[in-house]
Amino acid sequence: MRKNIVFFFILFLIFVICAGSDGFDHYTSGDYEKSWNYYMDKFEKDGADPLAAYNLAVISERFNKPGFAVYFYIQTLQRAPEFSEAKNNLSLLSREINVSVPEVLMVPDDSFDITLIVFFVALYVFAILFAMFCFKPDWRIKTVLLPVFLILIVTGVLYFFKYMESLEENWAVSVESSALHSGPDVSLKEVGTIKEGEILIVETDSGEWCKVKGFNDNVEGWLEMSNIRRIIRGRK
Repeated sequence: MRKNIVFFFILFLIFVICAGSDGFDHYTSGDYEKSWNYYMDKFEKDGADPLAAYNLAVISERFNKPGFAVYFYIQTLQRAPEFSEAKNNLSLLSREINVSVPEVLMVPDDSFDITLIVFFVALYVFAILFAMFCFKPDWRIKTVLLPVFLILIVTGVLYFFKYMESLEENWAVSVESSALHSGPDVSLKEVGTIKEGEILIVETDSGEWCKVKGFNDNVEGWLEMSNIRRIIRGRK
């Protein structure tokens, strides 16, 4: 009985190891399409896995799809901002295709904010000083309370505006070069073009279309949603 349990346990381990290496095996054998399908399925099922996003970025470069590569490198850094290889590859690729990637997309949206840290430190100090002043009023404590209170107010206001601004930011990557139109219809006038891999700010949606603004040159217009991939912020 014990031998059977050990045997089935070994079989299970072999199955797990083989299943986990499928994508890599396909890649090393040159079957990039199967490797892409494997990692895409993994990325869609477990969006928190940075390795799935990174492998998709590398395969995208093999497929000569810089737009998808930029998108998946950014998604890798959203999940693992310390992933230096992804950051280096993104830097090289962005220079190669002449696009700019904002620093804000190099880190997840839930990263520590120095303004918020200062706010909580000031709040903690203010609470202690206020309690001391209530227990034993002293002009020296009162003198210290004022600057601490001002720091508390300023950092709170700064973080509030920064937070509200981040809510309005809706980033995307153009995965295909496409024309921008004056409205959500292909028959309307072309007002500009977006290159593959360019970072976009999505301003509004209308059916299968969205209005975007290019991060590189601020050109605005409408394009079909199938031409972009929206960036998912944070460690999802």
